[in-house]
Amino acid sequence: MLGSGNGSKGAPDRLAVATEILALTAWDLERSERTLPDTPRARVIRLRTHARLQAALEEHRGVPPENRSFIGIQENSRSACLLVHGVSSTPADLRPLAEYLHANGLTVYLLLLPGYGLAGEGPSRIMWRASLQEIKLRYRFLRRLHRQVHLVGYGLGAALAIHLARQEAVTSLILLAPALIPRVNIVERLLLRLKVHRLPGLRPRLGWRPEELEAMESARSQISRLRLPVYAAQCDDDEHISPISLRVLQKRVRHGASRFRAFPSGGHDLLATHGEKDLHAEILAFIQGGH
Repeated sequence: MLGSGNGSKGAPDRLAVATEILALTAWDLERSERTLPDTPRARVIRLRTHARLQAALEEHRGVPPENRSFIGIQENSRSACLLVHGVSSTPADLRPLAEYLHANGLTVYLLLLPGYGLAGEGPSRIMWRASLQEIKLRYRFLRRLHRQVHLVGYGLGAALAIHLARQEAVTSLILLAPALIPRVNIVERLLLRLKVHRLPGLRPRLGWRPEELEAMESARSQISRLRLPVYAAQCDDDEHISPISLRVLQKRVRHGASRFRAFPSGGHDLLATHGEKDLHAEILAFIQGGH
């Protein structure tokens, strides 16, 4: 991992500094695990140490500050929120929501998924199951500190959130522009149904990697098995995700406390359009609803 720098001049010096930072932070984390009792205060210390390690790794990779993970800790809160971005976004798109939730009393962990965040790079080539494992580790960090952990997924992050909710005791799901069905024309939809989308010549036309389409399809099959409240919102003019995704959730989600919101316009980046206006407050009210 340390060898993944950008290779520009001065890289050996930066590598030496990064190595020292990571060694000290990892040592601090290991020491805390061995010497601190399993108390709420010790868990906070571990999470703060993890946050320093995460920050050092992303700084060494050259991730711009706006694209880095954001971890805000509220020691006395009973609730935390884990936020997961999608393939066409970074933590920057969810940062205002994360800061809003943190300011209103929640511990928040806005995660930069592996392989994302560098300027000018395309979508990550990390397999979606590997990303799911990374999300699971962060969830377990939060679960050791808080009784409730709510999960926000944006775009393909919503599909990953559904998978995690089937594996862990997530308190509630907030799915924004949920990537369950891609926006494609009739011919492309037929190709997907025939499962020929893995052919190399068709990949550019569909605009999605087979890996991502597999994550969507697998998530759709899990929706009816969810046993927790779900809040889902999407814009009808989303240029990447079909609005049928929201209707599928409405039809298959069974928990009575679930809520759904369709916006006529706003595109895929519904948080930029509707976040500060009312969506942030709606999400907070849903989280605080006693689930």
